[in-house]
Amino acid sequence: RKEIQRRFNADPATDPLRILLATDAAREGLNFQAHCADLFHFDLPWNPGRIEQRNGRIDRKLQPAPEVRCHYFVLPQRVEDRVLEVLVRKTETIKRELGSLSKVIDDDVERRMRGGIRHRDADRLKREIEAADLDAVRRQVTEEELEAARDRRDDLAAQVERCRGLLERSRRWVGFDAAPFRQALSCALELLGAEPLARGAEGNGGGQGRDTWTFPALDRRTGADPTWAATLDTLRPPRRSDQKLADWRREAPIRPVVFEDAGVLSDDTVHLHLEQRVAQRLLARFRAQGFVHHDLSRACLAQTTDSIPRVILLARLCLYGRRAERLHEEVVPLAARWTDPARRSGPLRAYAREAETRTLDLLEQALARPDRSPHEAVRARLLDAAARDIDDLLPQLWPRAEELAAAAAERLRERGARESRELEDTLRRQRERVVEELGRHEGRFRQITLDFDDEERRQLQSNMRYWRTRLEQFDRDLAQEPPRIRAFYEVQAQRVEPVGLVYLWPETN
Repeated sequence: RKEIQRRFNADPATDPLRILLATDAAREGLNFQAHCADLFHFDLPWNPGRIEQRNGRIDRKLQPAPEVRCHYFVLPQRVEDRVLEVLVRKTETIKRELGSLSKVIDDDVERRMRGGIRHRDADRLKREIEAADLDAVRRQVTEEELEAARDRRDDLAAQVERCRGLLERSRRWVGFDAAPFRQALSCALELLGAEPLARGAEGNGGGQGRDTWTFPALDRRTGADPTWAATLDTLRPPRRSDQKLADWRREAPIRPVVFEDAGVLSDDTVHLHLEQRVAQRLLARFRAQGFVHHDLSRACLAQTTDSIPRVILLARLCLYGRRAERLHEEVVPLAARWTDPARRSGPLRAYAREAETRTLDLLEQALARPDRSPHEAVRARLLDAAARDIDDLLPQLWPRAEELAAAAAERLRERGARESRELEDTLRRQRERVVEELGRHEGRFRQITLDFDDEERRQLQSNMRYWRTRLEQFDRDLAQEPPRIRAFYEVQAQRVEPVGLVYLWPETN
């Protein structure tokens, strides 16, 4: 089934499967809207809600077509079809007038037609379906249901708006941008000795004008690490259930990758993001860089338009919570004016904040021009002084790292307190909604169940038992979850690792 769904949602230019026949097993929980805007009901269920569920397979989010067409057949000479035509027409009227189908009306229609459509009863069923929502008591219940649905919709809209704000704050916090993210992955590939990401066909990212990028087959290189095969599986098309793993890896190509959401359902590309397995493994290489056995493993020499020689010691600060969960990570810079060791009267002294900011700006400008580099004699001179420069700067690095760690820990505590309050508010709102729903049905249980059959009465009682159980769960969640959130953001350990030394040399010197 998954393979059929994948092919049906594929671009028509790549897969000819364009007509899908399905039983009611496909009426809910499946997406078929990628390239389909026409649905035909070969038969019609006797429940308006099921009709809507079927239509919802293509009439849903990420449907690129401006109009969706849902068809059904009517045979004038068949008595049953006259009743079903009224049913469809009534479903459309209810949605148009009330905005949503009511479960009360939904169940009422299904109960009336439970015994089938006998020819002698067809006219009576037509009249009853036409008048299904005119009963005063049921109309009132319907309006209450729709009012609750509108409240849920408004609450959902408010939650969506809060999520948008959270997403924007997260973007600012992380400082994420697709271009440097892509460049970092390419750099990590080059450290592996592989080719960097190569731009694919122009504007071919999911058919929406997004650029695609070709990922190298790391598992097929000479002397390749065999563990990359499992990692690259996340970039291959889905495997068929009858396909052996070795055959799949040999036959299935690595799909192009994109760095922006294509906005449509597509298996043609893979969206790389920070949590994607391939990206996580490549970025982990940078965390492994640093000092090994007190020997400088990475140094950078660059030229600047400034007239002062400068040196920057870079370290990585990591804060960990319970179970070694990484809570925070940032680069700690320590900048100083560089002088030749032979002329120093004492150790190098770290800049104040203003001069340090100027130095970091010069570093950004220098890294943007990687083709500019000091003379070989200057390089040798600076590298000879690197060990002493590290000894001079390291004692001054630790206080700076402690200061940044304290500030980060305070921000984490504030974040934990804020998320704990927001979670508690959400749980209380949900609890109040359940209390309100339960109270309304308990207070009017006899009245609203007078016309219900035993099966529906049992269902309502089952719902009420569930709501009572849910209230108990809310009480447990309110007692446990907010403190757990606050505890998650408490810093339990920190680590500072020097990772690199940068020299900025004046172009005129």
